[in-house]
Amino acid sequence: MSQTIVLPEPIAAPAVSSPIDANPQQVLFQAGLAYIVSTCLNVAVRLRIPELIGFGSKSVAQLALEAGTDEDYLYRVLRVLEMNQIVVRTAPRHYALSPAGVLLRREAEGSLAACIEWIADPLHLSLYSELRESVEEGETTFDRVYGEPFFQWLSRAENRLEAAVFNNAMTSISQMCIPAFLEAYSFEPYTCVVDVGGGHGALLRSILQKHHGLRGVVAEMPAVVENARRAIAADGLADRCEAVECDFFAGVPTGGDCYLMKHIVHDWADAQAKTLLDNIRAVIPADGRLILAEAVIDDSPAPHPGKLLDIEMMAFVGGRERTEDEFRKLLAGSGFTLRRVIHTRSLLALLEAVPA
Repeated sequence: MSQTIVLPEPIAAPAVSSPIDANPQQVLFQAGLAYIVSTCLNVAVRLRIPELIGFGSKSVAQLALEAGTDEDYLYRVLRVLEMNQIVVRTAPRHYALSPAGVLLRREAEGSLAACIEWIADPLHLSLYSELRESVEEGETTFDRVYGEPFFQWLSRAENRLEAAVFNNAMTSISQMCIPAFLEAYSFEPYTCVVDVGGGHGALLRSILQKHHGLRGVVAEMPAVVENARRAIAADGLADRCEAVECDFFAGVPTGGDCYLMKHIVHDWADAQAKTLLDNIRAVIPADGRLILAEAVIDDSPAPHPGKLLDIEMMAFVGGRERTEDEFRKLLAGSGFTLRRVIHTRSLLALLEAVPA
């Protein structure tokens, strides 16, 4: 089990004020160039620049030497990251990590390095170049470009490296959200939590570590189950937790009084999501609870990462992010009543539903 390292307090990034905010042309131009920021983040993570900067400040010349890069080109990338408050200039051509930049270190508590590596992965950049046709035709970009659904493509042996990048990113997101979930919701009343599509069980394992009287089941596709079992054993939870093979469109394990899904429903359009929810409704007891961890968006102009993730769903899997009202209707169609929405300190909220 890897050790999490809590890093020293990072150098705060200075507040950035810019006339761009008041200039419509520059606002538009900068928004159009946002993909360059994503790419620079990806470059920095893959070159391990955050690890090379370390706990203090380091010159671009030394970073270029250690990373094996061209010094001038690296400086220009770092200048973009500085503009976006990822690194902080401490002297001419010397940089330290900002609080956000620290999260690009893979061993940092709450690290998002794996997530950033996936977000600006070359697969993303090539796929998004095809997005216009999807908007015109109303079809999933990945299916049209690659000729098969994303998860099916990802399961192929020849795509195992891309699958590793994706799975590491999903684990990174889980680790970011888990403390916020445990703070916002108590699983104490339940006896058995079934985590449907729970990956390696990071969320469920954290729940069981907090609530010693609980049992748990990770229900996942066969390719993932063995790694989940190893993670469960490594955490000393094999006596209270198991990982089982599951095609959740065919059925889900029985025996839980709490069924949990994190960032699963958003992968699917309404028809497929209903099938999944129907299968849970068929086995959940009358006094059971269904907990969905999802981005809950609204129709206001306020920024929310879920509005960007919604385009990700459009491009990769044909799913969507939903408003509270859309979740309520979706759940009702499968015989659930949305009881409450619990907002957390993460980008995901917890939706608690009960059998109607």
